Amino acid sequence: MKLYSSKLAPSPLKVLIFLKEKAIFDQVEIIDLDLGKLEHKTPEYKAIAPNSKVPALVLDDNTIILETTAICRYLESLYPEPNLFGENPMEIASIEMWYSRVTYELMVPLMHGFRHTHPHMSQMEDQNQEYGLAQRKLAIKALDAYDEIMAAREYIAGERFTYADIQMVTSLQFLVRLNRLDIADYENLNDYTNQVSNRPSFSI
Repeated sequence: MKLYSSKLAPSPLKVLIFLKEKAIFDQVEIIDLDLGKLEHKTPEYKAIAPNSKVPALVLDDNTIILETTAICRYLESLYPEPNLFGENPMEIASIEMWYSRVTYELMVPLMHGFRHTHPHMSQMEDQNQEYGLAQRKLAIKALDAYDEIMAAREYIAGERFTYADIQMVTSLQFLVRLNRLDIADYENLNDYTNQVSNRPSFSI
């Protein structure tokens, strides 16, 4: 298998962390793309991923899997232990629920706040400053809400580390600072992020 990736973006980083958690990092050939040089926009890469997004997993038979969670679910099927997507119906539902909530309530507004206001994104986005600032306001409300949620729990989706934590912590690590916000202003989120990111799998 070949994984087209980048350490400089949260989505491909999630797959790299997932590989580390599964202890299969050395079983996949990692091809690191330089997003700053727009290597994900080349005709060669677009032949693999027409949407020019990373990550992309190319199987030995040349089947291509795009999208972070789809790739991780495929790998979980091949390597079921340690389990990261749930072991029983309630746990599976909880991980899916919190993964989705984190994605749409927290990650998406942070992402659009960054993409539509940061000068370095002007080459990659048709920026709309007004929209970006509005999304940033939504993100701040979400950060306040999730800071309160994390006051009473160690992990976002249950009693143990799961894929939902990979989604949440990588999003917070990358996107909060890129929106010119400080995670330290959110005590519970800061503690949670520090605790989870101290796992060996986050040392990529």
